[in-house]
Amino acid sequence: MLITGIALLSSCTERIDIKLDSTYTQLAVEGYITPDTTKQYIRLTETAEYFSDTSATSVTGATVIVNNGVDDVIFSESPTKPGYYMPSDGFIADPGSTYTTTIDLEKPINGDSHFTANETMPAQLGGVDSISVEWRSSWEIWTIKFYAQEPPERNFYMFNVMVNGVMLTDSVQRNQISDDRLYNGSYTYGVMVQTLGADEAAPGDTVTLVMSNITKDYYNYMIELQDELWGSDPIFSGPPANVSTNINNNAVGYIASFTNTYVSGIVKSKEYGEK
Repeated sequence: MLITGIALLSSCTERIDIKLDSTYTQLAVEGYITPDTTKQYIRLTETAEYFSDTSATSVTGATVIVNNGVDDVIFSESPTKPGYYMPSDGFIADPGSTYTTTIDLEKPINGDSHFTANETMPAQLGGVDSISVEWRSSWEIWTIKFYAQEPPERNFYMFNVMVNGVMLTDSVQRNQISDDRLYNGSYTYGVMVQTLGADEAAPGDTVTLVMSNITKDYYNYMIELQDELWGSDPIFSGPPANVSTNINNNAVGYIASFTNTYVSGIVKSKEYGEK
């Protein structure tokens, strides 16, 4: 009887090789236009096959121009980082301005060589008083909470964290994206907006919260992108859909424009944290 059972179990296992059709190549864009001169660039690459184990191919030799409604600013390709296009020295974007980005490729991708994107930069945030960094022993993490008077209008935020001047959360997986539906127009008495691992901060470190005021469209893009990366429950999720973009002609990605507010605090001893 035991031998029969093993034979039945073995017969249920069969190797199935699934061949996926190749897809067409698209232009992929990652772009940031902000008042921070160190966080401005537009990166151009080509999309790759889903299971490809090679790095994305950089798109070089393109002409990239950003217009604020009055002037054109040329984003020139970096001599050391192919596919990265940087603004001229001294370019500082202004809150409230609408930025139109034009991309002209040297060689067409899937028949297209001209692409445009539009984004209006939200206002600079005010009213942020302070942050606290507290140890949460039950989770074994550091929690970052902020205290601020939230504006009455609808806002959308992205939260990142630096420790001693080094950015630790600047990736899609670790960007914290939120709207203000729970505290719109109210004072936030210590709302938790980011976390750090146990070994990413220590008492005496300087932690800086970077609070970005982003557009609703970029908020939707980031939420959809995180859902794609993390996956969702197949029982309750709807059919898959393409991630949003603000770039035309079948390109993927997003050129975002937002303001940043920085507020810092010192990490205290773990004994002051929550249990």
